[in-house]
Amino acid sequence: MKRRTLLQWLGSAAASLPLLRVTLRADLSAVALAKADELTAGQVLVLRDVAATVLPSALGPKGQDAAVDNFLLWIRDYKEGVPLSHGYGNPRLVRTGPSPAPAYATQIAALQQVARERGGRFGVLPLDTRRAILDEAFKAARIQNLPGRPDGRHVVADLMAHYFRSSAANDLCYNARIGRHSYRAIRITTVRPAPLKAEG
Repeated sequence: MKRRTLLQWLGSAAASLPLLRVTLRADLSAVALAKADELTAGQVLVLRDVAATVLPSALGPKGQDAAVDNFLLWIRDYKEGVPLSHGYGNPRLVRTGPSPAPAYATQIAALQQVARERGGRFGVLPLDTRRAILDEAFKAARIQNLPGRPDGRHVVADLMAHYFRSSAANDLCYNARIGRHSYRAIRITTVRPAPLKAEG
């Protein structure tokens, strides 16, 4: 996904979302997650503000918070040195590197600093300003495409990759319960997936 396309995602995102919300799932507190993945509670809140800017508005506030929670759980459960599947015809075994959490903390702090310089907390800035801040961050990190999996180059690109390459994003795209990355019996592949049910 090119950077221009990333910005198009931004345009389709949070125009109708309340910018001051801090909604947490009942079973996951910002403090507990922050301790688990080396992000402060304040940085987790910035990440939620960012999610409202870069994730689809169709998710709604609860869905966007859930996407952030899942990303934070991925960081918390991250393990270094785990073998990854190699490409076809490439026998070289690749393993996961060190946790990206320390780099994420630095990157979020940088977003906070730029937001303050532009007028305040990231989530309350005008949408165009938020887009500009993220575009500058992507350029500085040389982000041209979303990674195949989070790679630590920038926390926002990794959050987007974690969501947009997920089964949930695929289901939302097709408005159907496909379960791309879940186990499915062969007989299920011949049945049209059920449509997603609208919340509320």
